[in-house]
Amino acid sequence: MAILTTTLIGLAAGVVGTGAGGLYVFFIKDVMMRRMSDILGFSGGIMLVAVFLELVPEALMISGLIYTMIGIIIGIIFLMVSEWLIESIRPHHDSIETYFARAGLVLFLAITCHNFPEGLAIGSGYAASNGLGIFLAIALAIHNIPEGLAVAAAFRLSGKTSMRAFIYASLAGIPMGLGALAGQALGEVSPVLITVSLGFAAGAMIYTTCEEILPDVFLVEQASPRGFILGLIVGTVFFNLI
Repeated sequence: MAILTTTLIGLAAGVVGTGAGGLYVFFIKDVMMRRMSDILGFSGGIMLVAVFLELVPEALMISGLIYTMIGIIIGIIFLMVSEWLIESIRPHHDSIETYFARAGLVLFLAITCHNFPEGLAIGSGYAASNGLGIFLAIALAIHNIPEGLAVAAAFRLSGKTSMRAFIYASLAGIPMGLGALAGQALGEVSPVLITVSLGFAAGAMIYTTCEEILPDVFLVEQASPRGFILGLIVGTVFFNLI
């Protein structure tokens, strides 16, 4: 029953998060880039707090530094290799529709690859403590909103209908449920696997935040770090209350 609950929570965090971002194609004609920059920064701040105040300390406490570092290194390498493979099919400059169709596909693949280890964080978090699992599910659902928006926008610009663009954005969140299932299952096998899973999720989240989120936050003209700072503050307060 615990595995089923965790899987459903991970699936909801993924699908609801990316789906909420995908809703933009129905209601908004112009993307408010500065607002999206704030949302990205907020999610990045929360993710880093989760990593260094909960995931890493919890992993260290369970099985020590070596297994924690093994997990972190594997998580970072996993996303580095995933991005290298995805970049091999990066968009080429053909027609506008073809360009955005390829861009949408690349974004879809990138987000599905990121969502599995993020789901693993939720499952591993629940294996360690319910409070950690719930917080990670909320934080990662927020993090998925701008990702879903990006996927939906690219497919919409490629000529797809708003409904199809929304469906593609929602589907990108499914691997988070699979990751949550794997994280919970591994966590029930042995303490060492809990530690490695927590470390893996921490490494993936560190890489995603530093390589993907924070650079994007400052790509927008007159961008501000306020969202990132607010995420750090909110995350720190929350983790000291649970």
